[in-house]
Order: sequence, then structure tokens, then C-alpha cells
Amino acid sequence: MESNNWLRFIAKIIFSAGISVGAWVFFEKINRGYGPVGFLLVSMIWVRLFPRDILNLFSFVKRSAYHSAVHHWHGKYYSFDGRQIRFYLIEQTVWIPLVDLERVFEPKIVKHELKFLEDQYGKIPEQPMVGVTESGLLSLLKTRTEGGHTNYKMIRFKRWLLTQALENVKRLPKSAIKNLR
Repeated sequence: MESNNWLRFIAKIIFSAGISVGAWVFFEKINRGYGPVGFLLVSMIWVRLFPRDILNLFSFVKRSAYHSAVHHWHGKYYSFDGRQIRFYLIEQTVWIPLVDLERVFEPKIVKHELKFLEDQYGKIPEQPMVGVTESGLLSLLKTRTEGGHTNYKMIRFKRWLLTQALENVKRLPKSAIKNLR
């Protein structure tokens, strides 16, 4: 029974490929450059021949897109103003990816600021990304929250970091933190 289904499926593929090529060639002969129109018209036949397969394909694409978009955030981020920020606790040091901070910081982080951080900035251990440590982050925030050029959003961000995010990251048991890629 199953081999019969496979034969039917292969026959459908050969049939749809033949019709697709035929439609392409036919519309190209009518007018050069119209081959894709024939291909699109024949796609209606594909929907009738492969309805379950097409639905499964769209479901697979949707699941894959969701997984690739969300999986690397799973279990290791906090959200500030709708922007996700990942935290990695590695050997009692909290690391934050620079990419996540760049979405929040105003004004933007410039390269000379990162040079002053020295060992508080660099590749995050066990991760394929660059980041800053907690103390490096607080140094970057100092210029944005103190002095004449304070930024209210950065003051809120610093308060959020110190009262909620960093406190919770440090409090988590080691078994709860998944530093997976």
C-alpha cells in the first residue's frame, strides 16, 4: 500500500513538472519573457495535486521561521521598552551582548568609548558574540546619566538594570541558566 502511494506521488511530480515546462515553453513562444506567466497559471494545478504537501510545507516554514527567530532568545533575556536584552552569567560575571545594547542606547555607542573599557569589553566567553560586562555597561551608562547631557531613557534603563534585570540574573541558580548558542 505504501509503495503504491510513493508511485502516485512520483507520478504527480513528473506530471506537474511536465505541465510546468510545457506551459513555460508555450507562453515563451507566444511572447518572449512570458514564460513565468505560464508557470504561475500551472501552479493552480499544483494546488489540486499536492494540497496536503503544500500545507505541510507552509507549516514547516512557519515553524522554522519561529524557531530561528525566537530560539536563541529562549530562557536568557529580559525586555526593556519592548527590546529584548540577553544576559549571560559566566563565572560570576554578567555579560551583555553589544548588539542588544545598541538597540537601547541613546546616543549610540561609539568605538572610542569601547576602547576605554579595556577588559570589560570583548568576546563573550563560550558565546559567538561580542559584549560588555556589567561594570563596563555601568561605565557606558555613567556618561549618559550623569552630568549635563542626561537622557531620561538612559536613566530609566539604568534604574531597570540595577533594580530588576541584573539583580535577577545574579540570583538565578546555575542550573537555570542555559548559555547555549
